[in-house]
Amino acid sequence: MLYSMWEKTGFDIVPRIAKQPRWEQVPLSFRKKLSAAAEQYEDLRWPFLYAVRYMDFARTGNRAAFEDAYFKRRQALAVLVLAECLENEGRFLDDIINGIWCICEESSWVLPAHHNQFYEKGGFHSLPRIQEPVIDLFAAETGALLAWALHLLGPSLGRVSLQVTERIIWELRHRILDPYLDRDDFWWMGFRDDTGNTLGNWVPWTTGNCLRVFLLIEKDDKRRTQAVMKGLQSLDIYLQHYSPDGGCDEGPSYWGRSGGSLFECLEMLYNVTDGVFDPFSDPLIKRIGQYMYRVHIAREYFVNFADGSAKAEVDGPILYSYGKRIQDPCLMSMGVQMYQLYGLEKLMEPKTFSLGRLIRTACLHEEMERYEWRRGCVDLDHWFENLQVMTARETRDPERGFFLSAKGGHNGENHNHNDVGSCIVYYNGHPLLIDVGVETYTAKTFGPHRYEIWTMRSLYHNVPLVNGKEQLPGGQYKATNVNYRRDEQGSHVSFQLERAYPQESGMQKWERRCTLQRDPKPTVVIRDRFQLEYANSIQLVFMTPKEPRAGDDLIYLDTGWEIVAMTYDNSQLDVAWEMIPIDDPLLHSVWGDRVYRLVFEIIEPSLVGEAVFTLRKLEQGGSVR
Repeated sequence: MLYSMWEKTGFDIVPRIAKQPRWEQVPLSFRKKLSAAAEQYEDLRWPFLYAVRYMDFARTGNRAAFEDAYFKRRQALAVLVLAECLENEGRFLDDIINGIWCICEESSWVLPAHHNQFYEKGGFHSLPRIQEPVIDLFAAETGALLAWALHLLGPSLGRVSLQVTERIIWELRHRILDPYLDRDDFWWMGFRDDTGNTLGNWVPWTTGNCLRVFLLIEKDDKRRTQAVMKGLQSLDIYLQHYSPDGGCDEGPSYWGRSGGSLFECLEMLYNVTDGVFDPFSDPLIKRIGQYMYRVHIAREYFVNFADGSAKAEVDGPILYSYGKRIQDPCLMSMGVQMYQLYGLEKLMEPKTFSLGRLIRTACLHEEMERYEWRRGCVDLDHWFENLQVMTARETRDPERGFFLSAKGGHNGENHNHNDVGSCIVYYNGHPLLIDVGVETYTAKTFGPHRYEIWTMRSLYHNVPLVNGKEQLPGGQYKATNVNYRRDEQGSHVSFQLERAYPQESGMQKWERRCTLQRDPKPTVVIRDRFQLEYANSIQLVFMTPKEPRAGDDLIYLDTGWEIVAMTYDNSQLDVAWEMIPIDDPLLHSVWGDRVYRLVFEIIEPSLVGEAVFTLRKLEQGGSVR
């Protein structure tokens, strides 16, 4: 698609990026914030990268100690470079040169968790093979950072020392430009089917940064064009694997480096051709952007199936820019809303933020500050047919009424959790029934023991536990007979879940139906109907962020702002819950120091039956709305 679209432009040679950002348009308020951030890095003692910390991953699976120092260097350099561009007074140049030299002196730009995936002769190495430069996400990201520094500050750096600019060019050629053109076997390029890797955010993120390096510094027209043609082939393969409904199976937390990075690739080529290459009218490209407001719940909360946080790291300026390109005011409004909610400080909080995105934010800051974003312009519901995810809300105001999302899918998705049939419920923009998310990554996260991690198991998702058996990982464990409909009363989705469980579960048929009813009274209904070969125990599990309270035939769920009643048949079901302490910093930042696992158990399990749970707003005085 993209490759053939480029061929139709008639460009034989890909132009270089020549334009400089228009720094005069950056308002004083932004400049002051950026300068204050940069001043923290003046006379910085650049963090040391110890060999034994690189070896931690091979020895213990720990990534954090090395990565903290590694990313601190890149954060500091990105902020210093932009601050110097905005001030143009030379006061940050010495610190920038120190940072550039430190990074150029690194034996490898590839993270410890990644480098062993790419060596031609394989093997397992606790330290990088410096004689064989390979490219991962952050080698490419580092390359783009140095290429931006050279593009923006080359003359200033050269006046201090030409060796600095020469060193950048040499390192980029050795570590990025030559390996990218010489190798076709990096799995993220998409040219091999035998790697066992799924094509997700790695493809556009790594490809985009490699192309950025070529378009910023490669002077050879032939090599630059060769790189872009290769990159477009990779992106075409990525799009062939992308859900046709625009849904990102990695979730909103990863969209920024999946659909968001795809947008950056396409916009970069749009800009260097002055709009002759224009893929933004393509329906799939539009749907990929629109996905983000369709899975937005309210404020910082997003639907977070898979390895995602309920409070996703969302780059508002990327959403705004994407919305401008596809002429979608809802996406533009969401981008502005996210930027106003998070601000510059929040954008700079993730340790992996990019200089290119910081530049975008600087150039769009005033425009987004002035933009009058539209509230409540999203649809009442949306069905991702291929992803098998429904989102539905009671009203168009994201902070009023119920929000329900439910998923089918399979257990071999990108960044998969065993969660076929799970659902998420919020009320007035606050969480009631949740997907816990993912802990801080370790070697175990992407190894053979992934599903020993509690957050990955169906045992800790809003799905049944039947005869002591939970769901299994793999694409063959999936939902079947998936049906979605919307009528005058509400939005409905149903899944057959028996194929998501092992045969030992005894499940012959299990239908889960999730409904958001708008009229006559707003409710969320979760109904399970089943037929079993044997029935020793049947449990229905729900995760909730606050401790429940029990009534006679209902459970009180607390959002922290309102109380919602969850009614059930207490003659059929016993209820209990357990507190699960949280000590992981990533989860703690979302849910605090604990979550709760709410378990309804059928008192006398039978071979055929059903269980129904209804959520309603609790009015003053304790009555149910």
